Amino acid sequence: MAVLVVGIVIGCWLTADEGFAVKFTNADQQQITSIKLDFGSSNSQSSIQTFRLAPQESRVLFLNHPLGAGFNVLITYANGQQQEFCALKDNKNPRPELKLVL
Repeated sequence: MAVLVVGIVIGCWLTADEGFAVKFTNADQQQITSIKLDFGSSNSQSSIQTFRLAPQESRVLFLNHPLGAGFNVLITYANGQQQEFCALKDNKNPRPELKLVL
């Protein structure tokens, strides 16, 4: 029992102050082939990519990135069309949802 409590305390202590979880929902009837996120700061640059999001399916991606800093999103659909945009700039919600529609 003591080991469990120590593990929880250490886990909370090591939790980063930055970062958030973004829920991506494919609100279109077209399958999403890929979602690519690019984000960074003056010291680092990161990319995350996820694949195959069926219509009405959702997926949560975790970003180690300051809230409100925004990030670039590139969505590729099964028909070859793409959407590109900057998401969540100035948004301070740590658990936002982006509904994706072509």
